[in-house]
Amino acid sequence: MDDGRAYGRATGESDPDLYETSPGTPAGELLRRYWQPVALSSEATSVPRNVRLLSEDLVLYRSHDGTPGLLEPRCRHRGTSLFFGRVEQDCIRCPYHGWAFGADGTCVDQPCEPRGGRHRDSHRQPWYPLHEFGGLIFTYMGPPDRQPTFPRYDIFEALGADEELHVVDHFAFGGPSVAPCNWFQTHENVMDPYHVFILHNAMSGPQFDPRLGTWPDVDWNQHELGVTSTQDRLLDDGTTLHRVTETRFPNIRVVATPTLAYLGKTNNMSWAQPIDDTHTRVFCILRIPKGAPPQGLGTYGPDAKSWFDLTDAEHQSYPGDYETQVSQGAITLHSEERLSSTDRGVSMVRRQWKQQLQVVADGGDPVGVVFDEADPIELLAGNYIVEAR
Repeated sequence: MDDGRAYGRATGESDPDLYETSPGTPAGELLRRYWQPVALSSEATSVPRNVRLLSEDLVLYRSHDGTPGLLEPRCRHRGTSLFFGRVEQDCIRCPYHGWAFGADGTCVDQPCEPRGGRHRDSHRQPWYPLHEFGGLIFTYMGPPDRQPTFPRYDIFEALGADEELHVVDHFAFGGPSVAPCNWFQTHENVMDPYHVFILHNAMSGPQFDPRLGTWPDVDWNQHELGVTSTQDRLLDDGTTLHRVTETRFPNIRVVATPTLAYLGKTNNMSWAQPIDDTHTRVFCILRIPKGAPPQGLGTYGPDAKSWFDLTDAEHQSYPGDYETQVSQGAITLHSEERLSSTDRGVSMVRRQWKQQLQVVADGGDPVGVVFDEADPIELLAGNYIVEAR
C-alpha cells in the first residue's frame, strides 16, 4: 500500500525542451533565432574575455578602434586559444604564430607566411555578429540566412536629455550575477504572481513595496509575442493597483518596478541569458533620470539588508527568488511537479514555448523575428492606479 513515504519513490525526469541550449537541440535552435545578450558593453575590452552562451565557449574582445568581436577561441591555425591573444587596432592576434583575425573572422595577417599569407583569405575564424544597445552587447547565433533585424522597444525610444539607460545584472531582485540553474525555470517565474503574496510578503516579510502584499485578483492572457499577467490589488485609499507583467519571446521578461517608484508603463526590460543548461545570468536595462539610483532591488528581513549582507541563517529565514528557484535544482524534475490552478500562467508559457519549437522544427520563423525595419514593439507591463468609481 502506498502511504506516501519517500521510500521507493521515482527518480523523476526533466523535460529537455524546457532547458536545453546546445546547438542542434530543439530549444537551443529556437533560442538561436533571436538576438541574445552576451555581456555588458564594459566587459568587452582590449583584454580578451572568455564568455559562454548557449553552451558555446567564445572569446569577447574590443579592438583599439572600438569594434567588439566575438570569436571561437580555438585558432584556425593550430588551435591555441585566442583568450591569450593580443588585441590590436582592428583585430586580435594569436600568440602562437601571430595569425590575426578581424571581428568578422577574416584573417588579416599571417606573419610567418610569405607576404603575410598569400592565401590568408581562405582562412576564416568562426565568429558571430554583434550589436550594442543600452550598455549591453547582443549577438545572433542562428542560421545566417534567417538573421533578423535587432528589435526596438517603445520604452527605450526618444530618450530625453535628462534620461539615461542603466544596466543591472543581478539575479531577479537580489542575488549574484550568475545563478546555478537553467534559464527557463527562472523565466516562467514571472507568470507566477501568487508567489509575490506568499514568498515576498507572508514568508519573508515585505521585500518590496508593502502594497504588493495584498492578495491579487489575477488573469492571464496569451498574445502573439508572449504571455501577460494582470493583477488587481485593492489599496487602502480605495484605489486599485492594476499591475501588468509580461514574458516576451524568447527569454525576455517585463516586470514593473516592485518599489512602485514608477507608475504607468514600465521603465525596464530583462533578459534571462542562457549561459548553458545549468547556468543563467540576468541583464536588465532601465530607463531612469540621469544620476538617479536604479530601482528594483529587494530588501530582506526586519533590518532591510541586501541579499549579499545576509548570513546563511538569514537566507533560510528570509528566502527570495534566488533561494526558491535555485533550490529546485540545476534542472528541475518536471515529472514530479503538481501544477494547480494558480500555475495557469506557467502552463501557458510552457505551452507557447513548445508551439514555437514545432514552428522552427517545421522550417518556419518563430514569433517576433522581423527581417526589415519595423516600428518599435509596444510593451504592456506597468503599474497603473485605477481610481475608485
